[in-house]
Amino acid sequence: MKFVLDTSAFSAAMRREIGLLVLLKELQPGNIVTVPPVVAEIQYGLERIDHHSKKFQLLNSEKEKWLSVINVLEWVPEASIYFGRIKADLERKGRMIDDFDIAIAAIAMAHDCGVITNNVKHFKRIDNLTVNFWTS
Repeated sequence: MKFVLDTSAFSAAMRREIGLLVLLKELQPGNIVTVPPVVAEIQYGLERIDHHSKKFQLLNSEKEKWLSVINVLEWVPEASIYFGRIKADLERKGRMIDDFDIAIAAIAMAHDCGVITNNVKHFKRIDNLTVNFWTS
């Protein structure tokens, strides 16, 4: 099974968090992917940092390294169907989460992937989504 790195996981990968790297080593390299909303959130975070700072240079370099070795899955039409279903279900249950998290899950499900996250509380609300997490 392939696993989508959500924003918390992608960010942890950029910071080289040991717990996440241990989890990722258990997977085949081709089974680690991400999705456009994650790339957008990562870019937003980077844009908030002074572009001349060492921190920006390091994190931007790490982002580029990760994006050069993992695939970014497309938002296919089935993801829109999953998005609508997930959001309506969470709304009915009164357990809403951020739209970007729903989008991440919807794209993952459309591609038969699970999600790697440190935000288990939110992603576990989504029925039929495989969720993996790591400990620091």
